[in-house]
Amino acid sequence: MGRMTRHRVEVGIALAITFVAFLFVAMGVWAQQGPSVAVSEAWVRPTIGQGRVTAAYMRIQNLGSDTDRLLSGSSPRAARIEIHETTMTDEGVMKMRPIEGGVVVPAGESVLLKPGGAHVMVMGLDGGLPKGQTLPLTLEFEKAGTVELAVPAGAAPSGKD
Repeated sequence: MGRMTRHRVEVGIALAITFVAFLFVAMGVWAQQGPSVAVSEAWVRPTIGQGRVTAAYMRIQNLGSDTDRLLSGSSPRAARIEIHETTMTDEGVMKMRPIEGGVVVPAGESVLLKPGGAHVMVMGLDGGLPKGQTLPLTLEFEKAGTVELAVPAGAAPSGKD
């Protein structure tokens, strides 16, 4: 093998090793990136008897560097999940309505879904949800993707009702 050919082979091998090392580092960094949202303080109102409708509340913190949005939810125990907000009419009547486009969660900030404000409306439950049970809930975010929760039925954490 000529000297020039041997040099080309050595350079090719060095480039291949460098490329593989780069891939390992990139995959390691990608694997360490966790979800860009964190959900805490989640709770759901217990139903009365075999009630089929309730609401879930929580704090959503955006750990990412881009604004995200809570778009929807689902639960194997509910026919439908909607993201709602409660508003007061000029006549003093409280009304709930779906939030078009979901709940915006700015980068580096948190949003509190709470009674009298934005909340996750759970409709068509397959049975009652007494205090102490949990509601399996999947939240769908625009950028963070899905977040799986087991939401306890009961009072707000630390009396944050």
